[in-house]
Amino acid sequence: MMFRYLTLTILLPGILPFSAKAAPRDFNALAAVVNGNVITRSEVQEAIKHTEQMIVLTVSEEDKRKKQLATLKENALNSLIERELILTEFTKIGGKIKEELVTQDVNKIIKSERFGGNRDKFLKELVKTGMTLKRFKDLREKILTVELMRSRQSRDVLVVTPKQIEEAYSKYSNQFREESFVRLRTLMIPKVSENTKVTKEHQLKHITEIRKQIIKGEGFEQMAKTYSKDSVADKGGDRGTIGENSIELRRDLKTAAFQLDSGELSDVIEGPYAFYLLKVETKKVGNKKTLTSTEVRDTCEKLALLDLRKAVHDRWITRLKKNASIRRFDSQGRLITSSLPASEPARPYQQAPAQEDDRSPLASSLILQGKNKGISRMIRRPLALLKRN
Repeated sequence: MMFRYLTLTILLPGILPFSAKAAPRDFNALAAVVNGNVITRSEVQEAIKHTEQMIVLTVSEEDKRKKQLATLKENALNSLIERELILTEFTKIGGKIKEELVTQDVNKIIKSERFGGNRDKFLKELVKTGMTLKRFKDLREKILTVELMRSRQSRDVLVVTPKQIEEAYSKYSNQFREESFVRLRTLMIPKVSENTKVTKEHQLKHITEIRKQIIKGEGFEQMAKTYSKDSVADKGGDRGTIGENSIELRRDLKTAAFQLDSGELSDVIEGPYAFYLLKVETKKVGNKKTLTSTEVRDTCEKLALLDLRKAVHDRWITRLKKNASIRRFDSQGRLITSSLPASEPARPYQQAPAQEDDRSPLASSLILQGKNKGISRMIRRPLALLKRN
Protein backbone atom coordinates (compact mmCIF):
# COMPACT_ATOMS: atom_id res chain seq x y z
CA MET A 1 0.00 0.00 0.00
CA MET A 2 1.20 3.47 -0.81
CA PHE A 3 -0.70 5.10 2.03
CA ARG A 4 -1.63 4.54 5.63
CA TYR A 5 -5.38 4.63 5.99
CA LEU A 6 -7.80 4.93 8.87
CA THR A 7 -10.21 2.07 8.35
CA LEU A 8 -13.72 3.12 9.37
CA THR A 9 -15.35 -0.09 8.22
CA ILE A 10 -14.53 -3.72 8.76
CA LEU A 11 -14.54 -5.25 5.31
CA LEU A 12 -10.79 -5.73 4.98
CA PRO A 13 -8.93 -8.81 3.77
CA GLY A 14 -10.00 -11.73 5.96
CA ILE A 15 -12.83 -9.88 7.69
CA LEU A 16 -16.53 -9.77 6.92
CA PRO A 17 -19.12 -7.30 8.16
CA PHE A 18 -21.46 -8.53 10.87
CA SER A 19 -23.98 -5.73 11.24
CA ALA A 20 -27.70 -6.08 11.43
CA LYS A 21 -29.65 -4.92 8.42
CA ALA A 22 -30.76 -1.30 8.69
CA ALA A 23 -34.42 -0.43 9.00
CA PRO A 24 -35.97 0.61 5.64
CA ARG A 25 -36.24 4.28 6.53
CA ASP A 26 -32.65 4.51 7.76
CA PHE A 27 -31.46 2.46 4.82
CA ASN A 28 -32.97 4.82 2.24
CA ALA A 29 -32.31 8.12 4.03
CA LEU A 30 -29.86 10.14 1.95
CA ALA A 31 -26.60 11.50 3.30
CA ALA A 32 -25.18 12.66 -0.03
CA VAL A 33 -25.33 12.26 -3.81
CA VAL A 34 -21.98 12.35 -5.64
CA ASN A 35 -22.07 12.58 -9.44
CA GLY A 36 -25.49 10.92 -9.30
CA ASN A 37 -24.38 8.10 -6.98
CA VAL A 38 -26.25 7.84 -3.68
CA ILE A 39 -24.67 7.55 -0.22
CA THR A 40 -27.21 6.57 2.45
CA ARG A 41 -27.16 7.46 6.14
CA SER A 42 -27.02 3.75 6.98
CA GLU A 43 -23.72 3.58 5.06
CA VAL A 44 -22.31 6.39 7.17
CA GLN A 45 -23.49 4.78 10.41
CA GLU A 46 -22.07 1.39 9.46
CA ALA A 47 -18.77 3.03 8.56
CA ILE A 48 -18.32 4.70 11.94
CA LYS A 49 -19.78 2.27 14.44
CA HIS A 50 -16.60 0.38 15.36
CA THR A 51 -14.46 3.50 15.66
CA GLU A 52 -17.32 5.10 17.61
CA GLN A 53 -17.20 2.28 20.16
CA MET A 54 -13.45 2.78 20.57
CA ILE A 55 -13.89 6.51 21.27
CA VAL A 56 -16.57 5.82 23.88
CA LEU A 57 -14.24 3.38 25.64
CA THR A 58 -11.02 5.40 25.51
CA VAL A 59 -11.99 9.09 25.80
CA SER A 60 -12.96 9.89 29.38
CA GLU A 61 -13.87 13.59 29.12
CA GLU A 62 -17.49 13.97 28.01
CA ASP A 63 -17.04 17.20 26.03
CA LYS A 64 -13.98 15.84 24.24
CA ARG A 65 -15.78 12.56 23.55
CA LYS A 66 -18.80 14.34 22.02
CA LYS A 67 -16.53 16.47 19.85
CA GLN A 68 -14.62 13.45 18.57
CA LEU A 69 -17.85 11.57 17.80
CA ALA A 70 -19.22 14.52 15.84
CA THR A 71 -15.96 14.82 13.91
CA LEU A 72 -15.99 11.08 13.25
CA LYS A 73 -19.42 11.23 11.59
CA GLU A 74 -18.40 14.14 9.39
CA ASN A 75 -15.15 12.44 8.41
CA ALA A 76 -16.99 9.22 7.58
CA LEU A 77 -19.31 11.01 5.17
CA ASN A 78 -16.37 12.88 3.64
CA SER A 79 -14.58 9.56 3.14
CA LEU A 80 -17.58 8.02 1.42
CA ILE A 81 -17.82 11.06 -0.84
CA GLU A 82 -14.13 10.72 -1.61
CA ARG A 83 -14.64 7.05 -2.48
CA GLU A 84 -17.36 7.92 -4.99
CA LEU A 85 -15.17 10.62 -6.54
CA ILE A 86 -12.37 8.11 -7.04
CA LEU A 87 -14.67 5.50 -8.55
CA THR A 88 -16.08 8.09 -10.95
CA GLU A 89 -12.57 9.11 -12.01
CA PHE A 90 -11.64 5.46 -12.59
CA THR A 91 -14.63 5.12 -14.92
CA LYS A 92 -13.73 8.33 -16.77
CA ILE A 93 -10.23 7.12 -17.63
CA GLY A 94 -11.65 3.83 -18.89
CA GLY A 95 -10.20 1.80 -16.05
CA LYS A 96 -11.05 -1.88 -15.58
CA ILE A 97 -10.10 -4.26 -12.80
CA LYS A 98 -9.46 -7.69 -14.30
CA GLU A 99 -11.81 -10.36 -13.01
CA GLU A 100 -8.95 -12.70 -12.19
CA LEU A 101 -7.48 -10.10 -9.79
CA VAL A 102 -10.76 -9.96 -7.90
CA THR A 103 -10.89 -13.76 -7.79
CA GLN A 104 -7.32 -13.87 -6.46
CA ASP A 105 -8.26 -11.29 -3.83
CA VAL A 106 -11.27 -13.32 -2.64
CA ASN A 107 -9.22 -16.54 -2.61
CA LYS A 108 -6.63 -14.80 -0.46
CA ILE A 109 -9.36 -13.95 2.04
CA ILE A 110 -10.58 -17.56 2.06
CA LYS A 111 -7.00 -18.76 2.68
CA SER A 112 -6.54 -16.29 5.56
CA GLU A 113 -6.20 -17.47 9.17
CA ARG A 114 -9.85 -16.75 9.83
CA PHE A 115 -11.20 -19.21 7.24
CA GLY A 116 -8.17 -21.47 6.87
CA GLY A 117 -8.89 -22.18 3.21
CA ASN A 118 -12.39 -23.45 4.05
CA ARG A 119 -14.58 -22.05 1.28
CA ASP A 120 -17.78 -23.42 2.85
CA LYS A 121 -17.03 -21.61 6.11
CA PHE A 122 -16.47 -18.39 4.19
CA LEU A 123 -19.74 -18.78 2.26
CA LYS A 124 -21.66 -19.45 5.49
CA GLU A 125 -20.34 -16.19 6.93
CA LEU A 126 -21.42 -14.44 3.76
CA VAL A 127 -24.93 -15.81 4.16
CA LYS A 128 -25.09 -14.35 7.69
CA THR A 129 -24.50 -10.89 6.24
CA GLY A 130 -27.27 -11.36 3.67
CA MET A 131 -24.75 -10.98 0.86
CA THR A 132 -24.17 -13.09 -2.23
CA LEU A 133 -20.72 -14.04 -3.45
CA LYS A 134 -21.23 -11.90 -6.55
CA ARG A 135 -22.11 -8.89 -4.39
CA PHE A 136 -19.04 -9.49 -2.24
CA LYS A 137 -16.82 -9.64 -5.32
CA ASP A 138 -18.32 -6.39 -6.59
CA LEU A 139 -17.48 -4.70 -3.30
CA ARG A 140 -13.96 -6.11 -3.28
CA GLU A 141 -13.52 -4.79 -6.81
CA LYS A 142 -14.35 -1.30 -5.54
CA ILE A 143 -11.77 -1.68 -2.77
CA LEU A 144 -9.10 -2.67 -5.28
CA THR A 145 -10.11 0.22 -7.52
CA VAL A 146 -9.75 2.80 -4.75
CA GLU A 147 -6.39 1.36 -3.67
CA LEU A 148 -5.11 1.32 -7.25
CA MET A 149 -6.16 4.89 -7.97
CA ARG A 150 -4.63 6.22 -4.78
CA SER A 151 -1.38 4.38 -5.40
CA ARG A 152 -1.31 5.69 -8.96
CA GLN A 153 -1.32 9.28 -7.74
CA SER A 154 1.73 8.89 -5.52
CA ARG A 155 3.86 6.45 -7.50
CA ASP A 156 6.40 9.13 -8.44
CA VAL A 157 6.91 10.38 -4.85
CA LEU A 158 9.96 8.37 -3.86
CA VAL A 159 12.52 10.66 -2.17
CA VAL A 160 12.51 13.04 0.81
CA THR A 161 15.10 15.61 1.87
CA PRO A 162 17.07 15.64 5.17
CA LYS A 163 15.04 18.68 6.22
CA GLN A 164 11.79 16.83 5.66
CA ILE A 165 13.10 13.94 7.76
CA GLU A 166 13.91 16.36 10.60
CA GLU A 167 10.44 17.89 10.33
CA ALA A 168 8.90 14.43 10.59
CA TYR A 169 11.01 13.71 13.69
CA SER A 170 9.70 16.86 15.32
CA LYS A 171 6.11 16.26 14.22
CA TYR A 172 5.96 12.66 15.43
CA SER A 173 8.28 13.03 18.42
CA ASN A 174 6.00 11.10 20.79
CA GLN A 175 6.54 7.98 18.70
CA PHE A 176 10.23 8.03 19.54
CA ARG A 177 10.01 7.93 23.31
CA GLU A 178 10.81 4.90 25.41
CA GLU A 179 7.97 3.46 27.47
CA SER A 180 6.51 5.78 30.13
CA PHE A 181 5.33 4.63 33.58
CA VAL A 182 2.87 5.84 36.22
CA ARG A 183 2.28 4.88 39.85
CA LEU A 184 -1.50 4.67 39.88
CA ARG A 185 -4.42 4.51 42.31
CA THR A 186 -8.01 3.82 41.29
CA LEU A 187 -11.41 4.21 42.92
CA MET A 188 -14.41 2.37 41.45
CA ILE A 189 -18.14 2.75 42.07
CA PRO A 190 -20.35 0.25 40.19
CA LYS A 191 -23.32 1.55 38.23
CA VAL A 192 -25.55 -1.13 39.74
CA SER A 193 -25.84 -1.54 43.49
CA GLU A 194 -27.10 -4.46 45.58
CA ASN A 195 -29.75 -2.02 46.72
CA THR A 196 -32.22 -2.00 43.83
CA LYS A 197 -33.42 1.48 44.83
CA VAL A 198 -29.98 2.91 44.05
CA THR A 199 -29.83 4.03 40.40
CA LYS A 200 -26.98 4.77 38.02
CA GLU A 201 -27.64 8.47 38.58
CA HIS A 202 -27.26 8.00 42.37
CA GLN A 203 -23.92 6.24 41.83
CA LEU A 204 -22.68 9.01 39.54
CA LYS A 205 -23.64 11.62 42.11
CA HIS A 206 -21.91 9.54 44.79
CA ILE A 207 -18.56 9.33 43.01
CA THR A 208 -18.79 13.00 42.02
CA GLU A 209 -19.13 13.90 45.73
CA ILE A 210 -16.15 11.67 46.54
CA ARG A 211 -14.11 13.56 43.94
CA LYS A 212 -15.08 16.89 45.50
CA GLN A 213 -13.95 15.66 48.91
CA ILE A 214 -10.57 14.56 47.50
CA ILE A 215 -10.11 17.97 45.87
CA LYS A 216 -10.85 19.60 49.25
CA GLY A 217 -8.04 17.62 50.84
CA GLU A 218 -9.28 14.14 51.73
CA GLY A 219 -6.69 11.48 50.96
CA PHE A 220 -7.35 9.38 47.85
CA GLU A 221 -6.00 6.30 49.60
CA GLN A 222 -8.44 6.55 52.52
CA MET A 223 -11.39 7.38 50.27
CA ALA A 224 -10.61 4.34 48.14
CA LYS A 225 -10.46 2.09 51.21
CA THR A 226 -13.81 3.47 52.39
CA TYR A 227 -15.84 3.63 49.19
CA SER A 228 -14.17 1.77 46.31
CA LYS A 229 -15.53 -1.59 45.19
CA ASP A 230 -12.64 -2.81 43.02
CA SER A 231 -10.06 -5.51 43.73
CA VAL A 232 -7.47 -3.10 45.19
CA ALA A 233 -9.80 -1.14 47.48
CA ASP A 234 -8.17 -2.58 50.63
CA LYS A 235 -4.82 -1.25 49.34
CA GLY A 236 -6.19 2.25 48.98
CA GLY A 237 -6.65 1.71 45.24
CA ASP A 238 -2.91 1.15 44.71
CA ARG A 239 -2.35 -0.45 41.29
CA GLY A 240 1.41 -0.19 41.54
CA THR A 241 3.52 0.91 38.59
CA ILE A 242 1.82 0.64 35.21
CA GLY A 243 3.64 0.90 31.88
CA GLU A 244 2.19 2.27 28.65
CA ASN A 245 2.48 -1.17 27.11
CA SER A 246 1.03 -2.95 30.13
CA ILE A 247 -1.96 -5.26 29.74
CA GLU A 248 -2.75 -5.21 33.47
CA LEU A 249 -5.20 -2.32 33.14
CA ARG A 250 -8.17 -1.85 30.84
CA ARG A 251 -7.27 0.18 27.77
CA ASP A 252 -9.60 3.14 28.39
CA LEU A 253 -8.37 3.53 31.98
CA LYS A 254 -4.74 3.24 30.92
CA THR A 255 -5.24 5.89 28.22
CA ALA A 256 -6.83 8.23 30.77
CA ALA A 257 -4.07 7.57 33.30
CA PHE A 258 -1.27 8.56 30.92
CA GLN A 259 -3.04 11.81 30.14
CA LEU A 260 -2.53 12.84 33.77
CA ASP A 261 0.59 14.35 35.35
CA SER A 262 2.16 13.46 38.69
CA GLY A 263 -0.23 14.20 41.57
CA GLU A 264 -3.18 14.82 39.24
CA LEU A 265 -6.71 13.53 39.80
CA SER A 266 -8.90 12.49 36.88
CA ASP A 267 -12.46 13.53 36.14
CA VAL A 268 -15.12 10.90 36.72
CA ILE A 269 -14.64 8.24 34.04
CA GLU A 270 -17.65 6.25 32.90
CA GLY A 271 -17.00 2.65 31.90
CA PRO A 272 -19.48 0.04 30.68
CA TYR A 273 -20.35 -1.13 34.21
CA ALA A 274 -18.84 1.36 36.63
CA PHE A 275 -17.57 4.89 37.31
CA TYR A 276 -13.89 5.49 38.08
CA LEU A 277 -11.52 8.03 39.58
CA LEU A 278 -7.78 7.82 38.88
CA LYS A 279 -4.91 9.35 40.82
CA VAL A 280 -1.40 9.38 39.38
CA GLU A 281 1.05 9.44 42.26
CA THR A 282 4.13 9.77 40.07
CA LYS A 283 4.80 9.74 36.34
CA LYS A 284 8.03 8.97 34.55
CA VAL A 285 8.05 9.95 30.89
CA GLY A 286 10.25 7.75 28.70
CA ASN A 287 13.42 9.24 27.27
CA LYS A 288 13.27 10.49 23.72
CA LYS A 289 15.30 8.56 21.16
CA THR A 290 17.57 10.68 18.98
CA LEU A 291 17.50 11.08 15.23
CA THR A 292 21.04 9.66 15.08
CA SER A 293 19.51 6.24 15.66
CA THR A 294 19.29 4.35 12.37
CA GLU A 295 15.92 2.91 13.35
CA VAL A 296 14.48 6.33 14.22
CA ARG A 297 15.84 7.94 11.07
CA ASP A 298 14.43 5.18 8.85
CA THR A 299 11.03 5.57 10.49
CA CYS A 300 11.12 9.35 10.06
CA GLU A 301 12.01 8.94 6.41
CA LYS A 302 8.97 6.71 5.91
CA LEU A 303 6.72 9.14 7.79
CA ALA A 304 8.00 12.08 5.74
CA LEU A 305 7.35 10.12 2.55
CA LEU A 306 3.81 9.35 3.70
CA ASP A 307 3.21 13.05 4.41
CA LEU A 308 4.40 13.98 0.92
CA ARG A 309 2.14 11.37 -0.63
CA LYS A 310 -0.76 12.58 1.45
CA ALA A 311 -0.22 16.11 0.17
CA VAL A 312 -0.27 14.82 -3.42
CA HIS A 313 -3.39 12.78 -2.67
CA ASP A 314 -5.18 15.74 -1.06
CA ARG A 315 -4.47 17.99 -4.05
CA TRP A 316 -5.84 15.30 -6.35
CA ILE A 317 -9.05 14.94 -4.32
CA THR A 318 -9.46 18.73 -4.31
CA ARG A 319 -9.31 18.72 -8.11
CA LEU A 320 -11.89 15.92 -8.29
CA LYS A 321 -14.24 17.85 -6.03
CA LYS A 322 -13.99 20.94 -8.19
CA ASN A 323 -15.22 18.93 -11.16
CA ALA A 324 -17.93 17.00 -9.33
CA SER A 325 -21.58 17.41 -8.44
CA ILE A 326 -21.88 16.87 -4.67
CA ARG A 327 -25.11 17.29 -2.71
CA ARG A 328 -25.46 16.70 1.02
CA PHE A 329 -28.71 16.07 2.89
CA ASP A 330 -29.92 16.23 6.48
CA SER A 331 -31.55 13.32 8.32
CA GLN A 332 -34.91 14.17 6.74
CA GLY A 333 -33.57 14.01 3.19
CA ARG A 334 -33.56 17.79 2.76
CA LEU A 335 -30.77 19.37 0.72
CA ILE A 336 -28.36 21.32 2.94
CA THR A 337 -25.30 21.92 0.72
CA SER A 338 -24.63 21.61 -2.98
CA SER A 339 -21.59 22.04 -5.19
CA LEU A 340 -21.60 21.68 -8.97
CA PRO A 341 -18.77 21.38 -11.51
CA ALA A 342 -17.38 24.72 -12.65
CA SER A 343 -18.68 24.01 -16.16
CA GLU A 344 -22.23 23.27 -14.98
CA PRO A 345 -24.57 26.19 -14.19
CA ALA A 346 -26.27 26.12 -10.82
CA ARG A 347 -29.85 24.87 -10.88
CA PRO A 348 -32.43 25.30 -8.13
CA TYR A 349 -33.13 22.12 -6.23
CA GLN A 350 -36.75 20.98 -6.23
CA GLN A 351 -37.98 18.59 -3.57
CA ALA A 352 -39.78 15.55 -4.97
CA PRO A 353 -43.41 14.99 -3.86
CA ALA A 354 -43.93 13.06 -0.65
CA GLN A 355 -44.02 9.30 -1.08
CA GLU A 356 -46.24 6.82 0.67
CA ASP A 357 -43.48 4.32 1.37
CA ASP A 358 -40.53 4.53 3.77
CA ARG A 359 -38.09 6.02 1.27
CA SER A 360 -37.01 9.62 1.59
CA PRO A 361 -38.42 11.80 -1.24
CA LEU A 362 -35.22 12.13 -3.22
CA ALA A 363 -34.33 8.48 -2.79
CA SER A 364 -37.68 7.47 -4.30
CA SER A 365 -37.27 10.00 -7.10
CA LEU A 366 -33.82 8.68 -7.99
CA ILE A 367 -35.04 5.11 -8.09
CA LEU A 368 -37.94 6.00 -10.38
CA GLN A 369 -35.74 8.00 -12.73
CA GLY A 370 -32.82 5.60 -12.98
CA LYS A 371 -33.74 2.03 -12.22
CA ASN A 372 -30.91 0.57 -14.26
CA LYS A 373 -28.20 1.92 -11.99
CA GLY A 374 -30.00 3.79 -9.24
CA ILE A 375 -31.25 0.79 -7.30
CA SER A 376 -27.86 -0.87 -7.04
CA ARG A 377 -26.39 2.42 -5.89
CA MET A 378 -29.13 2.87 -3.29
CA ILE A 379 -28.28 -0.39 -1.56
CA ARG A 380 -24.51 -0.09 -1.57
CA ARG A 381 -22.92 -0.36 1.87
CA PRO A 382 -19.57 1.33 2.62
CA LEU A 383 -17.63 -1.83 3.12
CA ALA A 384 -14.41 -0.42 1.72
CA LEU A 385 -14.13 3.04 3.24
CA LEU A 386 -10.44 3.82 3.47
CA LYS A 387 -9.33 7.15 4.92
CA ARG A 388 -5.90 8.66 5.30
CA ASN A 389 -4.55 9.13 8.81
